[in-house]
Amino acid sequence: MSELPDASLRESVRVVVVGLLPSVLRGLFSPRRRWMKWLTAIDTDARAVEALSEIRREHPGQGARLLGGRMVVLWGTDAIREVLDRSADVYASDSGAKGKGMSHFQPDALTLSRGDEWRDRRAFNEAVLATSEHVHPLGEQFLAVVADEVTRLRIGPELCWADFERLFDRITLRVIFGDRSRDDQELTDLLERLMGEANRLVGLSENDEYHEFYGKIERHLQDPEPGSLVSRLANAPQTDRTRVTHQIPHWMFAMRDTLGANTYRALAAIVADPEVERRVRQELDGVDLSDPAAVDRLTYLGGCLQEAMRLWPTTPLLARETTRDTTLAGEKLDAGTQVMILNTFNHRDRDQVAHADGLAPERWSNGAHDYRFNHLSNGTQDCPGGPLVLLLGKAVLARMLEEYELELREPQLDAGQPLPHMLDFFDIRFAAKVAA
Repeated sequence: MSELPDASLRESVRVVVVGLLPSVLRGLFSPRRRWMKWLTAIDTDARAVEALSEIRREHPGQGARLLGGRMVVLWGTDAIREVLDRSADVYASDSGAKGKGMSHFQPDALTLSRGDEWRDRRAFNEAVLATSEHVHPLGEQFLAVVADEVTRLRIGPELCWADFERLFDRITLRVIFGDRSRDDQELTDLLERLMGEANRLVGLSENDEYHEFYGKIERHLQDPEPGSLVSRLANAPQTDRTRVTHQIPHWMFAMRDTLGANTYRALAAIVADPEVERRVRQELDGVDLSDPAAVDRLTYLGGCLQEAMRLWPTTPLLARETTRDTTLAGEKLDAGTQVMILNTFNHRDRDQVAHADGLAPERWSNGAHDYRFNHLSNGTQDCPGGPLVLLLGKAVLARMLEEYELELREPQLDAGQPLPHMLDFFDIRFAAKVAA
């Protein structure tokens, strides 16, 4: 039996329509609010799960070839591991729509690199982000930033996405560039505009905003503020090919946009379920939230954040392209074959994932890497800022629950019931008041 059987033309088109097209419409780089609202209304992620489940029943194995083998979609853990462990070499992410769009605002980023350039830039990113360390060396300063910004938020009687986006805007600027940059919203606005332009994928070229954006970053690097991520640049391994300035935009949108949305959804899932909120508060009781090691030990809260990322992945699919003829799951693939890993399906695969549609924070208690779940990716191109992402996300959740009494108003999430396949963070609203 072939591990990568050929899907029919009808099945291939169905995967493209429900798996690939919605990702393009919602915005590959910057979310389009109107499209997200419409796609959520018709529940495209649930349709993707239904379609892939049916196709897999017809074609058991590690995945299926689509459109005569020009594309491959994967659902088997072994094949996914094989691709992700050989990324930046055999399976590159710098081609296709993602590469074209991302080049508009970060052409020399780690995620678009391969070979020696990838190794150079990966070493630099790992050094600055302290990938191999359980807690970032600047964790104490970063937790102080979170505490200060949550206190300054002073919301009420409602918390909406605009409030949370502003919170993460300032956290991002201060963590990356230092306290002096807190009000430099022009920098994040420029990145947001460039990412919005990148969504259209065609007719892209360097413009004045691109040069203004990188000029502002370079000015921030001239006098790095102690206690910021950029203060670690000088001691990180680097060469001419590192392109230091081009590594920073990814940190910015990964923290401001991606982590912000993930944390906001996690907050909704927590307060919507009284038992989950009780367990979170029980874990938080007596914890010193200024101590990075103590925050790192908040495993149940961290599990809630990981579950929000699993349930509603901000990266609906991972796309790779074979750089040369190769073999995957024992099957030959030609150079230039597009390989897709659909997180919207694999994360919610009821046949393979226990409690696929529920919040199961205990799933993450042992810290093991599961190649079915790729919200932070896995393998050679996993997120080098993963530990920092979890530290900041947990800190924000803990501080929000400490500072405010929150009640989820919209949308309705019923405790104990399957959670929806899509949760539009633009439409999440809480009743909020300062805790007594």
